[in-house]
Amino acid sequence: MIKRFLVLFILFNSLNGFSQPLSEYNRYRELYPNADVICSNMELELEITMQNNKPVIKYKNVEEFFYLTDNNSGYNERSIHFSGFYQLLNYKAYTIEAQGNKYKKNEVKEFKVNDFVNDNIFFDDSKELKFLFPKIGKGDKTYIENQYQVNETHFLPRLSISPYLNYDNIKVTLKVNEDIEMAIDTFNWSNSPLKYSIIKKGSSTTYTWEGSSKKTMDYESDAPDIDYFSAQLHFRIKSFQAKEGKVAVLGNLDDLYKWNCGFVEKSAEDFNQFKPLSDSIVGKETNSLKKAALIYNWVQNNIRYIAFEAGYEGHIPAKASMVCKERYGDCKGISNILYNLLKSQNIDAYLVWIGTRDLPYKYTQIVSTMADNHMITAIKDNGKFIFLDGTANNLKFGMPSPFTQGKEAMISLGNCNDYKIEMVPEIPYHQNVIHDSCYLKIKGKDIIGEGVFTLSGYQRMGFIDGLRELNYKYLHNQCRGYLIKGSNRFILDTIWFTNFDDKNLPLLIHYKFSIPEFVLSVDNEQYINLNLDKISLYSKVEPERNVPIEYRFQGEEYSIVCLELEKGIKPNYLPENKQLTYTDFVFSNNYSLNGNYIYRKANIIKKPLIIYTNQFSTYNNWIDNIQKNYSEQIILKK
Repeated sequence: MIKRFLVLFILFNSLNGFSQPLSEYNRYRELYPNADVICSNMELELEITMQNNKPVIKYKNVEEFFYLTDNNSGYNERSIHFSGFYQLLNYKAYTIEAQGNKYKKNEVKEFKVNDFVNDNIFFDDSKELKFLFPKIGKGDKTYIENQYQVNETHFLPRLSISPYLNYDNIKVTLKVNEDIEMAIDTFNWSNSPLKYSIIKKGSSTTYTWEGSSKKTMDYESDAPDIDYFSAQLHFRIKSFQAKEGKVAVLGNLDDLYKWNCGFVEKSAEDFNQFKPLSDSIVGKETNSLKKAALIYNWVQNNIRYIAFEAGYEGHIPAKASMVCKERYGDCKGISNILYNLLKSQNIDAYLVWIGTRDLPYKYTQIVSTMADNHMITAIKDNGKFIFLDGTANNLKFGMPSPFTQGKEAMISLGNCNDYKIEMVPEIPYHQNVIHDSCYLKIKGKDIIGEGVFTLSGYQRMGFIDGLRELNYKYLHNQCRGYLIKGSNRFILDTIWFTNFDDKNLPLLIHYKFSIPEFVLSVDNEQYINLNLDKISLYSKVEPERNVPIEYRFQGEEYSIVCLELEKGIKPNYLPENKQLTYTDFVFSNNYSLNGNYIYRKANIIKKPLIIYTNQFSTYNNWIDNIQKNYSEQIILKK
């Protein structure tokens, strides 16, 4: 009897063990039927205590993924990040491999330390422990755990729930001492599925958030940064009670400005020492705005941008004298030399903190060191701020960099008590123009022509930024992508430039071309489509897309085609003129006859920097109408 019971006990436990991986897989497959991978468990534990009269911050992060298919190649290579501010105390990583009736744990033993670069943070001493999980199969798990001591009270971690991922279990815990005044800021939190609770025990209060979250979006490379959509909790210490009294940290925007300004004071110098250099730059110019343009141009051309900071140097601008001597600097160092040169000419100049468009946060919305990751300079002319980004080498004077337009700027007014929050303007479409004008002749079935392609504003900047070489062959290939017309048979014969070296003027590309076999002849009629630029038309939004589209800037494209008719040839049909206006999207296409010349003039205006999902239908309708109009041909008759 005992022997039989023992056999049954072993058999039951064997079957129960076998069902563990299988039952877990079946449960997740039922809950998330279309997923390749889910986050089966995410935990964030933040504990802030008082020791030796100051806050001590401990932080633990756990991340477990479960794989529902074999499509997991992108998850093998992983990393653990740390820095001088986030001191890594302990870490581990392993796979949990499903093997028949049980799971097998395989620990990662080889970690490689690399520098870690992130454009969204203001310091660059970050490191990463890179490692590889072994082959991950269907039903397997991966596990990563990190424990830190946070050594800067202004840099607390945050919770971010990605809309691109399913989370089966999320648990966030904040335990804080009563001598520490905390703020918990939310972002995109209105529809958060997490349940919230508070428990006070002794001298500590514990805040807990628990729940699960389902994927709501599909990743698209041309979407705004994920922070625009992810549900977030931002933790910050407003103040703490020390023996000497209350110590402010990040209670409000004034505290953030004073903290930022304190770093700038460490690199302050007498700007008059730069007057000999600025005098040589401006020469005999007396107009302040023109002086500023000359100084800005000199910084763009002579100071190279290199991000080389470490620790608090990621906040302290390099001294202008050192940047000038070494001829390179990060965004703060370049802003500092530009500021000092401008001040030495008695120009009303200011240092400015700003977040690039990768960051969705506004200073007036969330008090956080994550609100900015960049520094620029501003001047004031007739009571209006003009923002100058010295890191943008090919940018026209007077225009903000495309990645700072539409963002709030924190402008230092010269001391650590006075500042101003100002919105950097979005540059309107009519300043970022592609203007293409070409003249055509029909030669048998071919077209031969010549034209001038003009780029202004950000359009010009984008073209020049994209150049990696300046030899004719490379430039010819690059220009073909911009100038291609009619069909892929397009042959670009010759190009030459005007204003190539003057970033403050539109760039003109002069060109000659031909398009073989482009004219269709039937009996006494010739058919030709003068919408030669149709192959570069914007694509429609796919019906299943559920995430917005981001563009670098507003833009306008204007195209003029002039076709000279041979003697004895007359137009038999010209398409009707078309005008389509959908608030933020405009299209027009007009035909006219003047003597023996047919003119086609088209205009496309696209205003939004972000096209949201509720605009997709309108946008697609706009594209449909353009494509229909662009398919129409003119008919010529002998």
